[in-house]
Amino acid sequence: MRNGDYKPYPENTVRERSGCKVGWRTYATREEAEVCSEAAKHNAKLDAALGYDFGYQAPGSISTNSDGTFTVCIP
Repeated sequence: MRNGDYKPYPENTVRERSGCKVGWRTYATREEAEVCSEAAKHNAKLDAALGYDFGYQAPGSISTNSDGTFTVCIP
């Protein structure tokens, strides 16, 4: 796979976290989170084809936070 096959994530995050199998990007708006979600699902398919696993996490899933922000799980 070429790096060009991967879709970029929106840059204007509220915060970011990294784990050993996935990461999480938090956005102020649902619209930004949805753009990130679509890219994460696409990128996860590419990674899965290379043998990566994401544990019990679901790249592309969106969680609504109590402060009104939205967090996306990314591969």
